[in-house]
Amino acid sequence: MSVIRWLPRRRTAVFHAVTTRDELEGAFAQMYPGIWDALQEQGPPELGEVVAVYHSIGEGELVLSAGMEVGDDFEPAEPLALLELGGCEAGMIDHFGPYLFEDFRRTQTDLETELAAQGRTPAGMVIERYLTMPAAEPDQSKWHTELWLPLA
Repeated sequence: MSVIRWLPRRRTAVFHAVTTRDELEGAFAQMYPGIWDALQEQGPPELGEVVAVYHSIGEGELVLSAGMEVGDDFEPAEPLALLELGGCEAGMIDHFGPYLFEDFRRTQTDLETELAAQGRTPAGMVIERYLTMPAAEPDQSKWHTELWLPLA
């Protein structure tokens, strides 16, 4: 089964951060409300999914962006930054379950294994698109996330 898909071009309004695995939950707890507030202040743009992008996952440090997909006609202003994603081939896998770093990394490893079997190499970035919001679905086993790995 092929896990390779075309990742459509997506524009995201984001905050950038450098954090650790231990501090990740707290970083997201600060970032997402701030992103939402900034988007509301800047006008009600067309909004898509909530995303997290890991630019680098090191042993001691995570370099990431967190934000929301926005429409093509919206230009985020400070404190938000624009991050353009996609427009490329990528590996994609669905993840169901809690939004826990280690659970996502296991799903990512499954995707990397399948991509290697197909002779494909990820470019290094990990994109998580959260399709289920916890407030809308209390059953964590039903939380759905797409994990995307753009390909080199």
